[in-house]
Amino acid sequence: MKGKIIIALLIVAVIVGAGYGSFRAKKQYVEQTAIAESKGDFATAIKHFNKVVLIEQLNPVNMGKPTASAHVYRARLYFNNGEVNKALEDLNTAVKMDKKNPEAHFGIALIRLQEGDLKQAEKALSIVIKESPKWVEPYLSRSVAYRKLGEKDKAKADLEKALKLDPKNVAAQTALEFLE
Repeated sequence: MKGKIIIALLIVAVIVGAGYGSFRAKKQYVEQTAIAESKGDFATAIKHFNKVVLIEQLNPVNMGKPTASAHVYRARLYFNNGEVNKALEDLNTAVKMDKKNPEAHFGIALIRLQEGDLKQAEKALSIVIKESPKWVEPYLSRSVAYRKLGEKDKAKADLEKALKLDPKNVAAQTALEFLE
């Protein structure tokens, strides 16, 4: 019995030690990612952040999967590097992991808006607004989709909601003046 307890304690010590080492490595790669991103070197940022994702996959707490927020962050890096398909892949993975993730849906919506897929953009933005009703930017973005779809009243309602949340929002004020 005493031997089993000692073995169990050794296993715990190894796991904790490995966890601490992976925490330090992850922190280092996150810092390297931030430095590369701040310099506009998105390819290098992606390379470093892929190591963060790998460390998350090896972490038993994550059950072999990186977090949804890691996918959202890497999607932003891919997007900024011009890799829209990879960005969408990561955003869709984040949504599969967390169906209500507003940042993932917002990223998908912005890409859909850019591509001109207004119905899908509106759908994704409606999810974002449902999950984060006090976040102003989704109202502004959805108003763009509505305006381009010819739904002026809905666009106006979203802009008014944005102004209710942020009365000094210049983008909402300007867009509302443009609609009227």
